[in-house]
Amino acid sequence: LDYKKGYSLYIGIPFCPSTCLYCSFTSYPVCAWQERIDGYLDALEQEIAFTADLFADRHLNSIYIGGGTPTTLLPRQMDRLESSFDYSHLLEFTVEAGRPDSIDKEKLEVLRAHGISRISINPQTMKQETLKLIGRHHTVEQTVESYRLARRLGFDNINMDLILGLPEETIGDVRNTMEQLKKLGPD
Repeated sequence: LDYKKGYSLYIGIPFCPSTCLYCSFTSYPVCAWQERIDGYLDALEQEIAFTADLFADRHLNSIYIGGGTPTTLLPRQMDRLESSFDYSHLLEFTVEAGRPDSIDKEKLEVLRAHGISRISINPQTMKQETLKLIGRHHTVEQTVESYRLARRLGFDNINMDLILGLPEETIGDVRNTMEQLKKLGPD
């Protein structure tokens, strides 16, 4: 990182398929806000352009697009996040593809086309009963399928977030989650 002339950028996409029990982030259910997303992106594009101009004399080292769940956006909406930043000093470009129920081939192809170097696929747990309890509407199988699809499409830097201490989970459940993820081999 360039600690003298560099900076990092966080871009927030505050929409999700649903709100999880544990979530403290600003996040809105996409089904209720679908008609307002393009307006949000219009404003975000203006802010991104302003920031690129404001920091034109500095080196952009990393971009993190988080949320919410950025992959809740439609592929055409994700495509709008292209910016006028100088990427010549960029070390990492990450997108939180956190919810397996928001990932599909077309969206991952958009991310690849934009040079995303790292994605995050976040199961939180690999226990189906817990996923249901915490309000995540995806299956353990969708997590595995999303991860494998990302690998097939060439993503070579995938992380996976977990939450320990979820309701009704035991040490055995955590061990099982860790063993399942170990088989996948996230980076």
